[in-house]
Amino acid sequence: MRASVLGLVVLMAAGCGGTTPLMAAGDPPVKVGAIISQTGVYAALGDDMEAAMRLYLDDHGGRLGERPAGLVVADDAGNPEEGQRQARRLIEDEGVNVVTGLLSSPVAESVVKVAGRTPVVIANAGADALGGPNVFRVSYTNHAHGFAAGRYAAERYGKEGVVLMASDYSAGVETLRGFAEGYGAQPLKRILTPYGRVTDLGPYFARIPPGTKLLYAFYAGGEAVEFLKGYRQHASKITLLGCQNLTDEDVLRAVGREAEGVTTVGMYSPALDNPDNAAFVARWRTRTGRNPSAAALQGWDAMRLIDRGLSTNGGMAAAGELGGPRGTFRLDATHNPVQNWYVREYQNGVNRIIATVPPRQE
Repeated sequence: MRASVLGLVVLMAAGCGGTTPLMAAGDPPVKVGAIISQTGVYAALGDDMEAAMRLYLDDHGGRLGERPAGLVVADDAGNPEEGQRQARRLIEDEGVNVVTGLLSSPVAESVVKVAGRTPVVIANAGADALGGPNVFRVSYTNHAHGFAAGRYAAERYGKEGVVLMASDYSAGVETLRGFAEGYGAQPLKRILTPYGRVTDLGPYFARIPPGTKLLYAFYAGGEAVEFLKGYRQHASKITLLGCQNLTDEDVLRAVGREAEGVTTVGMYSPALDNPDNAAFVARWRTRTGRNPSAAALQGWDAMRLIDRGLSTNGGMAAAGELGGPRGTFRLDATHNPVQNWYVREYQNGVNRIIATVPPRQE
């Protein structure tokens, strides 16, 4: 019978405030199950996430919480049903102690439903509704992502002449809702484009009203590539503020100078000036020859949280403040990050930091 010490202690800490030691004599090695996309639309991000998780293990001597640790990777192919099937296999057949990865929200939601007592550390998926006593997130909620951008836009650009544009699925809709609340002015015109089915965005750019001063946009992956091309062709005279994904490293490799001068708000940039980030970027460049993406950073921090949980009485629920490449962050009562947000301007191949949006006072 497998000893699920990690899951038991996290549940006790979350539900009862217990302080039972996480480690016990004779505990077997830790097995981390990573459900990522190795095929499909998010495969490039899945590659980055897996590489960062393996880099973390290498950098920490193959140990988490002073215990030998290994990574078992499964491909969700971007499909919720496949993600759920792989979660059952990892938990029931492979005997993993914790599940992590989870790039897309539909996959994450399906995995959480079947995880049971096994802790889930979400490294990317941002759906606002994701959560639970045994669910932890190191990325952000979609609402928090948009809210930070809205706060910045209200201060930097004023409160008139703003249009919102996004792909019509949960991440896009929730991020725009967060922006509107952070911006504090209603109503704001929204232009939604069919998710994954449009390559020519010209007709949608034509819906932007005359006199628009600022366009805030949420697009990721291949859709971000198409959006930036369309923006340069149809709307380049309008100031653009984007979500983090719009100029993440996977998109930048595809668009190059199309992204020059674009401002985005996100929780990470390789240009962040702190010792942890300098070390992380140097290790990542040595391994891959390029800058780390936000997905890479989130994969690294997922392992960092698991490591801390294995070393701390009370497990991940009592992890406290975590330092790292993005700066210091902590988990709130709902196990979502409380963190700085960074305004980045893409200049000469780098998302340079031009401002910091601190977390809201609770």
